[in-house]
Amino acid sequence: MHEVVLANRILNALRTITAEHDAKVLEVNLRIGELNEPRALHLWLKKLGRDEFRSAKFKIARVPLSIKCKCGYSGEADLPADTHLPEPEIEVVCPRCGGHDISLTSGRELEIVDVKLQKKEVQKCRRKKYR
Repeated sequence: MHEVVLANRILNALRTITAEHDAKVLEVNLRIGELNEPRALHLWLKKLGRDEFRSAKFKIARVPLSIKCKCGYSGEADLPADTHLPEPEIEVVCPRCGGHDISLTSGRELEIVDVKLQKKEVQKCRRKKYR
């Protein structure tokens, strides 16, 4: 369940941003690689951030898994059956030659592209005079 760890990283970054700007988050645009399970990550962001970021919209641009193989192939590849392995790229197979001698060119991204904020309103307190 590496998505929980990744969701917490994103939420902690958002907490830092909101504290620095004294604002609340309206919208977060993310780029998430397919190996990081974008759909599950979205669910964990909503679940773990439900109190602080209840009204925030998390928009995710999915980045496909792409490889470069020793055989010369360069392009998208199928996801491994289990993306929860410590190194799921070991299970990635070149669609051209069926080999494993590949390097990832995309699919592991975890990026906060931008955050839309709304300044918190300062509420003035009226003081009552007591006699």
